[in-house]
Amino acid sequence: MLVISPDRLRELVPMRAAIDAVRDGFIAASAGGIEQPTRLALEGGRALAMLAADRQGIGTVLKAVTVRGGNPGRGLPAVQAVVIWFDGETGTPEAIIDGGTLTALRTGAASGVATDLLASPDSGVLAMIGAGGQAADQVRAVCAVRPIREVRIASRDPVHAAALAARLAGELEPVRVVAGNVPGALAGADVVCTATTATRPLFAARDLAAVVHVNAVGAYTEAMCELPAELLAGASVVAVDLLDAALAEAGDLIQAIRAGTLQRERLAEIGTLLVRPAAPPGGRTVFKSVGVAAQDWALARLAVDRARAQ
Repeated sequence: MLVISPDRLRELVPMRAAIDAVRDGFIAASAGGIEQPTRLALEGGRALAMLAADRQGIGTVLKAVTVRGGNPGRGLPAVQAVVIWFDGETGTPEAIIDGGTLTALRTGAASGVATDLLASPDSGVLAMIGAGGQAADQVRAVCAVRPIREVRIASRDPVHAAALAARLAGELEPVRVVAGNVPGALAGADVVCTATTATRPLFAARDLAAVVHVNAVGAYTEAMCELPAELLAGASVVAVDLLDAALAEAGDLIQAIRAGTLQRERLAEIGTLLVRPAAPPGGRTVFKSVGVAAQDWALARLAVDRARAQ
């Protein structure tokens, strides 16, 4: 059995390759090519399980996740996980992959896919709200698909924001990476990413530029919320991973629909949008991601294939 560590996974699947794999995964999922039940959640979202298999019999992926908000204070990641890849023909478990790294990589890649599809081609300023385990790959993915010249990081913990800014500054040079507050980060930003466990909106719609793309990857339970309802109501596009998953788990969307601010008919699966030849929508666009197993499947398959080849 292959054991793929965090560093090995990043060697096998750099961000650009991850974006391409997740794009294909989204298209396959919306076309019905990947079977995946809604994520199983226990303890109010502190324990999660995700399963996916392709209908051609290539393989099956299973991911088990725990989320503990107090872990950073213990020197541990808040999100920990393990991914198992099973051969489609024999059912043999062929690989165990570090699930925390795979989750961060595929979640970042999903935002990269959405940004490439919906953001202005000349986007130069990225605002990152949240400085936890998902934030770095959000930044890396957006920088992979747009000519970002400045990254602004804001977090409720300024120490974490400063540390992430310092780490990414060396990695992304010559991109300017700074830490600050939410209003300063949002002012004139072309792309905004949010990755938090907030239970109420992180900002007001008026804080955003008239033309901006927002990737929201936190708020994965009904009680959580990162985005203001006014943004969702006025956006030219509100894209999601999969409709069933979003309507079951995306607190931002669920709360806005219940309040009558957002009509569920306005939600569009990103896999469907990717195969529609259309002009860039302009204005404000949103990608709300709760994460689906098709993303894990796409990255796990690529990692295992490349590991075998080497």
